[in-house]
Parts: sequence; structure tokens; C-alpha cells
Amino acid sequence: MYRSLSCCAVLLIGLLTQGQAMGFSKTFYLFSEVEGTVLLNGQPVEGVEVEQDYLWHWKDVKGLNKTSTDSEGRFHFPVITGKSLTAGFMPHEPVITQNIRFRYQGKEYEGWYQSKRNYDNLGELNGKPIRFKCELTDTPGPHPETKSYGICVPF
Repeated sequence: MYRSLSCCAVLLIGLLTQGQAMGFSKTFYLFSEVEGTVLLNGQPVEGVEVEQDYLWHWKDVKGLNKTSTDSEGRFHFPVITGKSLTAGFMPHEPVITQNIRFRYQGKEYEGWYQSKRNYDNLGELNGKPIRFKCELTDTPGPHPETKSYGICVPF
């Protein structure tokens, strides 16, 4: 009996350390889907470079995605998920640092900065989709209602 348990324990440890237990892992939402419109003096801006990056502190995983605004100033990023076996059962505070930046005509703009503290889909805005209006002439500032910073305002 003890020999069987010992063999199972050794096998499980081997699988965990080799990353083969990912079939047992849980999916976590690191950055919900984002849609937005970039404006300059209230008018949509085409060709703005949009950069999305994040850092999942639990696994020290970084990610970077880029796109450009269309003729109506719109941009979109799909949902970003991650998997972890240990984060699903070990107590910890989730922390995912999220950023969206814009580059236009040689200038950089801080669109959105937030530290997400949950693994929920749409957890950034308490279950609401992330839809932004981002005015390039605005001064970046804090948004206490969303615990974020930047020129992007959810609508």
C-alpha cells in the first residue's frame, strides 16, 4: 500500500516538474478583450500605433501585442489567458499589470495602466466590457472609479 502511494507521489512530482500536468491546469483571464477609439481634438485618428503589454506576476510571464487604429480610430485586442496548475490551488493575491500605449507622430501617450487583482473575465471593470475613448490631447491622470491611470476613459 505504502509502496503504491510512494510510486504515485514520485510520478506526480515528476509530471509537475516536467510541465506535463498542464492538462490539470486552470485557465486564468489576464487581460480581457479591449475595444477602443483614439481621438485627436474629438476626431478619430487613423494609423495610431497601439501597444498592449502585461505582466502576470505569479508566473513572471510578460506579453506584448501591437495593432494600429483603422480609418475610424478604432483598435481591438482579443482576450489574453494563461494557464497554471499551482495558481489554481495555492493561496495568493492575483496581480496582472496591464498597459496600453499609443504612438502617433513621434509622441508616446499613456492610454491605460492598471493592476488587475483578479482572474475573472471582464474583471478589470467589475464585469463590464473594456471599451475606451482615448483623447490624445488629454493629460494622463488617475481614474479612481476604475483604479486606473491614463488618457483612456471607459464608456
